[in-house]
Amino acid sequence: MPDVTFAVSLDAGPAQQALVRQLIAQRLPHASAVAFGSRVVPWPFGRGPKTYSDLDIALWGLRPTDAAALAHLRADLEESSLPWRVDLSREQDLFASLRALVQQRGLLFCGQPLPSSAAAQSELAH
Repeated sequence: MPDVTFAVSLDAGPAQQALVRQLIAQRLPHASAVAFGSRVVPWPFGRGPKTYSDLDIALWGLRPTDAAALAHLRADLEESSLPWRVDLSREQDLFASLRALVQQRGLLFCGQPLPSSAAAQSELAH
């Protein structure tokens, strides 16, 4: 599970968060989504979000058959009324060090808690 002591809040309004959660749940109900990057306050890198900063989300628990659903989700998000872009990443596509950082300091956005961050800390050490 991400370490919520670091991920205090998400710089996005409640209606915006609800819309993103709804779209993820419609297309990938079995996935866990973890927000990371400049919209997670505080994030260890950068100077915080700007009005145009994107929302970075890493998805855990995707299946090999989810490619079409992920493509549709990306299209849904692009066509939505959100004032900024949502950048979706599959957890397996993240560099090991970034994946570990997201597990440690990301904000669980929707879905089930992630596996223990002990594995993530081990990945950072290597």
